Amino acid sequence: MPNPNVPLVSTEAPTMNTPPRTTRRKRARTPGYAIGALIFLWLVYAMNANTRQIFFFVLPSIVKEFSISPGTAGVIAAIITASCSLLALPLGPWFDRGGHGWARKYRNGVMAAGYFIFSIVTGIGAFTQSLWSIVVLQSVKNAFGGAGEAIEVTSMAESYPVERRGLALGIQHTGYPWGTLIASIVTAGILAAFGPENWRYVFLLIPLAMIPIWIGYWLFATKNRYAKFEKDTVEAGLTKPLHSTEDDQHHRAPAGALGRALRNPNIVVPSLASLLGIAVYTGISFWLPQYIAFVGSYSFAEAAAYSAIFTITGGIGQILWGTVSDWLGRKFTSIIAFTWLAVGIFLLQYAGLGLVWLIVIQLFAGMATNGIFPVIYGFVSDSAEKGAMGTANSVMLTATYLGGLSPLILGVLIGAGGGFSSVSGYNWGLYVMVGACVLAVVLLMLFTREPVGKFRHLDRAFVSKQRCNLEYA
Repeated sequence: MPNPNVPLVSTEAPTMNTPPRTTRRKRARTPGYAIGALIFLWLVYAMNANTRQIFFFVLPSIVKEFSISPGTAGVIAAIITASCSLLALPLGPWFDRGGHGWARKYRNGVMAAGYFIFSIVTGIGAFTQSLWSIVVLQSVKNAFGGAGEAIEVTSMAESYPVERRGLALGIQHTGYPWGTLIASIVTAGILAAFGPENWRYVFLLIPLAMIPIWIGYWLFATKNRYAKFEKDTVEAGLTKPLHSTEDDQHHRAPAGALGRALRNPNIVVPSLASLLGIAVYTGISFWLPQYIAFVGSYSFAEAAAYSAIFTITGGIGQILWGTVSDWLGRKFTSIIAFTWLAVGIFLLQYAGLGLVWLIVIQLFAGMATNGIFPVIYGFVSDSAEKGAMGTANSVMLTATYLGGLSPLILGVLIGAGGGFSSVSGYNWGLYVMVGACVLAVVLLMLFTREPVGKFRHLDRAFVSKQRCNLEYA
């Protein structure tokens, strides 16, 4: 029986970078608000992801309508993806000034309205008669989407107990593989029903699901509910994600937070690793539909469906690696996941052996295609200074989506290898993506410090803990 004079929870206020100490039971209950926030923010993020990914699902139709070459296809895919980085960094401090936790919905709503409107407009034929009008509309939409992702991820990190942050971010990020898997099936249905020449319908119909989702999230995320979440978290012996009190929801970092974030190896280097990760992810998103349609000779509707098979295990990998990173550590988990991804990408050169091989190899690679990102989000969030998590995640988002330029290289390689119908250029692209994974492993191993996990004392990097904003001994 516990001594009534000894508190169940340490009276010393935990910090973001100090592992929490508690004598309460090992598996404390997660507060109800955190579960509700996870559901809504999964849906919000899934729709953000869908407004971006559906472009790749209909790209074969666009290639045919405008008779574009592999090089041109690579250019437009790169421009549209890299546009996700345009607003995240300059707006990062603005996001943090707009409130934390539940209050992030206000500025998130502005970003969501942007990517919703420009998705719908892309579906209107009068605005998309030329290839470059599509590029402009999708680029503006993605600029809002990338900035929105920075807020959505930060909102999730601020709506879950710190001890389970990796798990929460992992589950939320399944909105990209599993949410977009649903969209790929819907896209295939739309193309089959109306014909591949009517690909614009995809942009008109799929984004409409955002409307009920955002109404629900807006009504759910309130100040009173969030205050109860903080109270329930502390009573459960867990660490609340914000240092603010009920009367201080707008805690801000001191001036210069962006500059300090850009000097923090634990923010910059994982961001560069994420850049390499998205270069691979975008590369595969560009590579697979064209490979399946033009090398495999499947219909465009089948290409849209088969090119998303890796997303099935992509979601499992996000939950797995996110959860593992809570105890093993963000750095060590990232290294393992990037190594797994390198092997999976290398094996894709054998996907042409048949449909079974295509499915099995995608399922294997999918365990790491998406799983690296929630781990790195946790990495950056753990290393951010108080009140500047949104700024840190905006740095990460900006670097990440510059990796979207990878289709430029892949398009050139496919063209040099004989064009869309020749397998050689596709294989060359795979080798480049494997190299990107290996480079990410080296950077993380040598130039970051483990922020959490039971093995952080084993870390031997070239940078100090102090430079990485890690205060523990």
